Amino acid sequence: MNAHVTMQQKAETGWDGAVPDWVGELAAMAEAHGVNVVATRLGYSSAVVSQTISNKYSGNLSKFEEKVRGALMGETVVCPVLGAIGKDECLVWQAKPRKVTDSIRSRVYRACRNNCPHSRLKVRSL
Repeated sequence: MNAHVTMQQKAETGWDGAVPDWVGELAAMAEAHGVNVVATRLGYSSAVVSQTISNKYSGNLSKFEEKVRGALMGETVVCPVLGAIGKDECLVWQAKPRKVTDSIRSRVYRACRNNCPHSRLKVRSL
């Protein structure tokens, strides 16, 4: 008999019973909506979602955690330019190139590179 293993069970096994809250939420959402739907919402592949649930992902886990916390758990940060935004949205803004014709984009670009506490960008030495 081949019983269906749930995403929560995969997480419990992979994380030896010490499943972080955000991985638990990721597993629950993947179980409810499907791995592909969750992966698309996060902007990652379904393999990354599955590997994270099973604690086998070797990539940047902290960045992925921020995506999950923002997109699936509704956690926010206070951007010095945009105000309260989702953690996932913050990461998207950090990755945008500077656009001289867009004043907000230009201000966010500078803020992300000027010691914003939420920035994951490496600070350039002057």
